[in-house]
Amino acid sequence: MRLPFTLCLLGGLVAGPLAAQQVPNLPVVAVLDELRDKPTALRYYDQWWAPLPSAEGAACYDVLQRQDSAGVNWHVRRYDIATKRPLLDLGFSGPLPWAVPEGRSRQWYPSGQLREEASYRKGMAEGRLRTLYPDGKPRRIVDYYRQRVAKAECFDAAGEAVECPAYHTFAQLPADGASPDVVERIAQTYPQHLPAGFSRAGKGAVYFAFYVDTLGRAQAPRILRSDDEGLSAAVLEAIRRLPTFEPARQEGRLTHDAVEGFVLYSPAVAKRRK
Repeated sequence: MRLPFTLCLLGGLVAGPLAAQQVPNLPVVAVLDELRDKPTALRYYDQWWAPLPSAEGAACYDVLQRQDSAGVNWHVRRYDIATKRPLLDLGFSGPLPWAVPEGRSRQWYPSGQLREEASYRKGMAEGRLRTLYPDGKPRRIVDYYRQRVAKAECFDAAGEAVECPAYHTFAQLPADGASPDVVERIAQTYPQHLPAGFSRAGKGAVYFAFYVDTLGRAQAPRILRSDDEGLSAAVLEAIRRLPTFEPARQEGRLTHDAVEGFVLYSPAVAKRRK
């Protein structure tokens, strides 16, 4: 799963300006489905914003709060663990966050400098999108009208006008005849790596995450939730054997890309093992 909009780079549980805070004492979720019966929760991420199953090794965390107000069903705030500064603040509509952005969105650099501000309506950018360099100089200004770009301006670090590059592209698998969707590719190939004689009577699901580095390599695969070591090992091996990706880019520059998803197992899947 990738963020289905241009955000790639989230305090307190009360309204008002964001501020540095200690990690709140809230339930921890490894996958978003675990939010269905929780009004608030924490979720942890590594330095490249790929989700983690727990706080171990985390660089930042989300405070996820059910809101159900003015079209916003979830409010998400992300914080840097080391500095306690906010990194992201935005809302989502729908049963779970990270699907349909809604309302005002803000991002910050780890230094505390504002990086981006935008607004969304029903998942589409609305009004003005503005991004800045780490020193606060303007980088990109885009005005949207009726879900279309009405005006766009971009600037280099010296303040000179430049042609606007694509704002954000995801890491892409090569066009090698197999599925271009990374989660589908893993679902198709992990049965090949099941242990010899693997058997499981019922169905199962394995939730995983990793990131693609700026050289296009799948790195640090981890299991977010699973109840079967054999299935988990096969999924991790399928991730390690992924081909080199075309790396992601943010504002024209190479960047890391977090990926998460899940694969399903049924007794019929084991028959695909070679």
